[in-house]
Amino acid sequence: MLKFLGVAVIMAAFLVGAAYTKPNRDQLHSAAADFAGKTSFVNSVATGVTGLFGNDTFDDYIFFTRYRVYVGKTAKVDCFGAFTKTSCSTPKAQETASGS
Repeated sequence: MLKFLGVAVIMAAFLVGAAYTKPNRDQLHSAAADFAGKTSFVNSVATGVTGLFGNDTFDDYIFFTRYRVYVGKTAKVDCFGAFTKTSCSTPKAQETASGS
C-alpha cells in the first residue's frame, strides 16, 4: 500500500508539473514558424501570414498544448508542447480544418 501511495504521489507531481509548464499559443506559433522556415518556403509563408487569415488552430489540453497551421484546409505544420518544450512536424495523414 505504501509503495502504491508513493507511485501515486510521483504521478500527481508529474501531471501537475505538466499542467503548469505547457507552452502557450505564442510559443507554439514561434516554434511552428521556426520549423516551417527550416522545411520549406511555402510552409514558412503560410505560418507567417496565418494570423491575418486565421488559418491556424490552438488546442489547450490539461497536460499539453497543440498548434496546427493550415494552407487552405490541409494541415502543414503540427506542434505539441509540454514541460516548456515544443515539438513540430509535418502531419503524416491529411488533416483538414473542420467547419472552415
